[in-house]
Amino acid sequence: MRAVQFSDYGSTDVLHLVDVPTPEPGDGQVRVAVAAAAVNPADYKWREGMFRDMAPLPLPHILGYDIAGTVDAVGPGVSDFAVGDRVFALLDTFVKGGYAQFAIARPEWLARVPAGLDLDVAASLPTAALAGMQIIENHVRPQAGDIVLITGAAGSVGRFAIHAAKQAGAQVVAAVLPSQQELALSLGADKAIVLNEEAPADIMFDHVADMVGGDHVAALCRRVKPGGRILTAATTPINPDGLPSAPVFFAVHPDGAGLARIGALVAQGTIPVASTRPLPLSEVAQAHRWVEAGDLTEKIILHP
Repeated sequence: MRAVQFSDYGSTDVLHLVDVPTPEPGDGQVRVAVAAAAVNPADYKWREGMFRDMAPLPLPHILGYDIAGTVDAVGPGVSDFAVGDRVFALLDTFVKGGYAQFAIARPEWLARVPAGLDLDVAASLPTAALAGMQIIENHVRPQAGDIVLITGAAGSVGRFAIHAAKQAGAQVVAAVLPSQQELALSLGADKAIVLNEEAPADIMFDHVADMVGGDHVAALCRRVKPGGRILTAATTPINPDGLPSAPVFFAVHPDGAGLARIGALVAQGTIPVASTRPLPLSEVAQAHRWVEAGDLTEKIILHP
């Protein structure tokens, strides 16, 4: 099968389109014929070696967390999915394997793609949508009436965090770029403030869900009430000095049941998502350069 892999950390020059053996599903595994694989910011960070000290990768390595496609084969013990099912998934953080014609997944990571939902759109969802939902539902855990600050709220993760916080009955303050304030309000935020400005003097936050990191977020976190939770999904750290509680790093995990719920919300139009830009697998280096530049409004989707 065709796949993109790298054998050493580095620039986009280390990415190579190669032929590798097609994986076979083992006990309790599913093989997916990948129609679409999303490119996420974490992908180029893994490629550059940002995480190599705490999580060294087996090399050569195939990147790609987020996939959508069709079940191609099932291993012994799998009864929840059958050949021909349209599915999408967040793959294992350390194994990955999405930049390929075929990928191996466990059934509990998979969800069926709702009728009418495009496979490119489905592939764009897993990491961002699950991160936004899990950081609120599993970690921030707001109560009705709590004021939750969500930084980067207009982004692909933040918009799902807004939805989850509002479902819990929280009031959402979105910290975004000046040009994103109206979008954040349209996504359900109760108030939008500018990320690099001080919070209004009359606002204190019960909790924070951060997607940005850095000094501007640290300044806003000084307005968290005693006992409040500060969760961050950003790789840029938040300086804890002077904060009422220490920021806790959050990492998303695969969850097929959660994805099924997310797929339904997107298919119904409840949560609007970014448009997608398809590229052939052979243009993966360009895809990484665009994502690393950070000025895209579209989600890059690779077609193996």
